[in-house]
Amino acid sequence: MNSFASSRRWVTVFAAIILGAAWVALAADKPASTQPAARQALARKEGKRKSKKPPKPARRQKAPTTKPAKATEKPYIAHIALRGPVLSSPPDFSLLAGQMQGMTLREWLQRLAKARNDDDVKAVALEIDSPNMSWAQAQELADAVRRLNAVKPVYAHVVAADAVSYLVASAARELTMDPSGDVMITGVATEIAFFRGTLDYIGVEPQLFQIGRYKGAAEPMTRTGPSEELKGEYGKILDDLYNQLCEQIAEQRELTAPHVRNAVDNGPFSAKSAKQYDLVDGLVERSRWKQHVLDKVLSARKAKTATWGGNYGAKRAKKLDLSNPFALFGMLMGAKPAQPTKDPTVAIIYAEGVISSGSSGSGLFGGRTIGHKTMIRCFQQAVEDDNVKAVIFRIDSPGGSALASEMIYQAVRQCAEKKPVIASIVGVGGSGGYYIALGADKIIADPSAITGSIGVVGGKLATTGLMNKLGISTHEITRGRNAGLWSSRPWDVREQRIVKDMMESTYRTFTSRVRQGRGSRVKNIEKVAQGRVFTARQAVANGLIDEIGGLREAVMAAQKAAKIKSSHILVLPKPKTLADLLGGSGISAETPMGAEGATLRALLSEAPGILAAGRKDLQGLSYLLTLGELLGRECVLTAMPYHVSVRP
Repeated sequence: MNSFASSRRWVTVFAAIILGAAWVALAADKPASTQPAARQALARKEGKRKSKKPPKPARRQKAPTTKPAKATEKPYIAHIALRGPVLSSPPDFSLLAGQMQGMTLREWLQRLAKARNDDDVKAVALEIDSPNMSWAQAQELADAVRRLNAVKPVYAHVVAADAVSYLVASAARELTMDPSGDVMITGVATEIAFFRGTLDYIGVEPQLFQIGRYKGAAEPMTRTGPSEELKGEYGKILDDLYNQLCEQIAEQRELTAPHVRNAVDNGPFSAKSAKQYDLVDGLVERSRWKQHVLDKVLSARKAKTATWGGNYGAKRAKKLDLSNPFALFGMLMGAKPAQPTKDPTVAIIYAEGVISSGSSGSGLFGGRTIGHKTMIRCFQQAVEDDNVKAVIFRIDSPGGSALASEMIYQAVRQCAEKKPVIASIVGVGGSGGYYIALGADKIIADPSAITGSIGVVGGKLATTGLMNKLGISTHEITRGRNAGLWSSRPWDVREQRIVKDMMESTYRTFTSRVRQGRGSRVKNIEKVAQGRVFTARQAVANGLIDEIGGLREAVMAAQKAAKIKSSHILVLPKPKTLADLLGGSGISAETPMGAEGATLRALLSEAPGILAAGRKDLQGLSYLLTLGELLGRECVLTAMPYHVSVRP
């Protein structure tokens, strides 16, 4: 114990030395603060202005709009640059926070809403600069841009755009791009990696089973290609997501659906071809775009000058007392006490990653994990805080531990008995990710979210062959008929039946939770269970979720259920501080990595073909390795194939 405490003191001293060096560097290179230009007096709101450009044959006729204002005041143009990562939830501590971490989706939505409600702002210049975001996030941001554009004109510009960036940019009143840029839209695709050949090569026998004809979660490790059932599920999902992509572009660009489908089939696009297909309104060099927007606004408002508000609505960085390195160290260590909640408050509880026993944090193979103990504490805090009137459970998870999923479900259900709980599925809420949503009063999901996968996967990876290749021999000594169930050797027929019985019991529990949570909304559980997966639009039709929507709709539903018109927001779990990380908080598993998991990680990374696949999709490889490690600790999982996530 004394040795541990001494080590902790040395770690703290070492961290202080590093932070002291960082303080010296910051003091020597302190950036100058900037303030936005002063705004002019309030002016009346401007209605949506009809474009003077004659519609092309493919374009639909725009609805009549109000005439341009005759005001001669100096209009204020809010410039917003969408760049960097769009985070799902507040990040944990990082020394690179200022350079590497971005804003959360909620912060971006607040920023766009601020511009919409600010009477000083007469137009918005939206620069889309290679943001890193998911399809679900792009759809929600595009909705926010449309709401903003309905009140005041939004002028968007891209140098180059992928499909998700384009979805946001195309929601603007006008979209221009640099003549040297390109638009990378080719449709939707997914690629499934199968590792059975690699496992055979290294001598690992996957004894994995699944309950549910369409489950498919074990197939990447048990097969060299997809089953007909799995291909059918992917085809169904891709059909709807492709329709969503084309329909959203058509609606936002006021084009016909056949025109957009024809355009997508001819993608990707140079700037010139994007203009020819009417995917953009004009080609403007990045260096000239600011003047282009100024000219547009001045002409529309019959004004001589305008104010350009750079970086509108951005969060100001916290001021550091560079004269006091100990104050800096205290801030980084999280010394500031938590602020009390205010009445009324809506709590947003984030659940991102693979579901596991223990505390939330980083997985053994990378990626985030959802620890059942962390989730239980969050829901208990929400229940015990009288100021919290409702809870939003934001889920982005492909599932994981069946037992941990059940524990989280119970915490959600217990909270819902006392306060309204709205489940909000973001990108993926499948298998265990759907299981934990069932305890909520209402389930909302982004239109491109993947959900369902009501089924069970289980088994183990028998590593005897691998050990033999390495010259390792084992000798099993047991007392008790089933004591050797978790040894490295393969199961016999009797032992396989034991495991399958456990899986079937878990499946019955899972489907019973569906009956309790969805009631008569799901008329035939077996029709939507058996491991089937759905997009949110398909899930609504089958009664698995209640409605389509994102974070905004979830907040509105929570406030309505709590019978309040507005609310403060409490984000849970709290981001980890430097003190948390130095204290060892951050690894989710209650037990250290097993020998099976460590061996798989080391050998799979060097086996022929696996590294190339990993480079192509490191997250997918990490997910499969995490499942392998989870199976080393519990043989029954509620998990879905990672690759169900589709890239547009």
